[in-house]
Amino acid sequence: MNIGLVHPYLSYLLYFVILTGLISWIGDFIKIKNDSITLVVIITNILSLIGFSIINSLFLIFIYSAGYFLNYDFLINLLFIGIYIYCANEILKACNEDFRDNKIFKLLAKLIIIGPFIVSFVVFYSLFYGEKIYKLSPSCENTNDPKIKVCKYSKGTYIGEMKAFKRHGQGEYIWNDGTGGTWKGKWIEGKRVPHAQTIK
Repeated sequence: MNIGLVHPYLSYLLYFVILTGLISWIGDFIKIKNDSITLVVIITNILSLIGFSIINSLFLIFIYSAGYFLNYDFLINLLFIGIYIYCANEILKACNEDFRDNKIFKLLAKLIIIGPFIVSFVVFYSLFYGEKIYKLSPSCENTNDPKIKVCKYSKGTYIGEMKAFKRHGQGEYIWNDGTGGTWKGKWIEGKRVPHAQTIK
C-alpha cells in the first residue's frame, strides 16, 4: 500500500507513528532510567502500537480489496507488521517486569495490544472492504463496471483497470493539455506497455 496514493491524512498518521516509535526505541537504549523516562517509553510504545494497529489493519483490507505488487511498498508494510510485533513485545515485557503479580494490568496490556487492531479492522472492513477501498483514493472513483475506475489527475484522466491504486490492465489516459491526446492500451504497475495504441 503506497501511502502517497491514498488519502493524505494517512500520511499524517504514519508520521505520528514513526515519531512515537522512534521516541520509544531511543528510550529503550537509555541505560539509567528513572520513572519519568520509563513512563514516556511506555506511553510512546502504546501510542505507536495503536498507530501501527490502525495502519496494519488498513493494510490487510487494502491488499485484499485492491491487490498488491511485490515491491518496496509491500516490503515496507511488512516492516510495519514487524514493528507492531516489536512494540507489542516491549509492552508485554514492561508490564511483566512492573506488574508481576497484578493480573488486571497484564490483561489490560493484552487488550491494549489486540483491541485497537480488532476495532480498526472492523471499522475499516465496514467502510472500505471490496470496491469501497477506492473511497481512500483522492483521485479515483468506481464505475458501474467493478473492474473499471475513473481517475482524475492534474495532467489528465485515466479510465480503466486498476490494481493497488495503480493503472494496471487495459485502460485509456486522456491528457488535459488541450491537445486532446489520448493513450489507450495495456498498463503494468502504473506504466504504459510499449506497442499499445496512441491516438492524437
